[in-house]
Amino acid sequence: MYNCSRSPQVRYSLESLTKSFFYFLQKKPMKEISITQICDRAGMSRRTFYRNCETKEDLIIYACDRLIIALLETVDFSSEDARQLYLNFFKYWGQHKPFLRCLAEYKLYGLFVERFVQTCSRQMRFPLQEQAFREKQDVERCRFFSNSFLLGGLSRMLYAWAEEGFSSSEEELTETILFLVPRK
Repeated sequence: MYNCSRSPQVRYSLESLTKSFFYFLQKKPMKEISITQICDRAGMSRRTFYRNCETKEDLIIYACDRLIIALLETVDFSSEDARQLYLNFFKYWGQHKPFLRCLAEYKLYGLFVERFVQTCSRQMRFPLQEQAFREKQDVERCRFFSNSFLLGGLSRMLYAWAEEGFSSSEEELTETILFLVPRK
């Protein structure tokens, strides 16, 4: 696991190492990228790498977490306008196509969806679902499972989008999810 300290020095080290790693990921297979190459490009020592993470995969986890947190800060998931919510969601990820492409290329869907669902499922509130939950005894449990279901589907759509080379537009993806997710 990566170093979760909030210190500016740790954040800077992780950001630099992650940028360096993704630079190489766009040029060659992950197994051909050495820790030394990552560190050299980032201008850091191997000691700094191992002080902040255990493996190269930790840099992917760090990148997932940072992008997901930024998503939650950028997209208003409490919006009652489903079309705008999903369009903003896909536009956000459209800005991170190289990241999604790397996830698809290296078959890292499981890692991404685990971080995505884990980070979002308890925090997100979809007003569009609230009426369905009002009659349930355990509203939080229903919300958690409903969010997990929806987030799993959304993350799989992102992954499929990357696998097919981003040939669908954000608008087409939005129309697809609106067709698939029932609304009242």
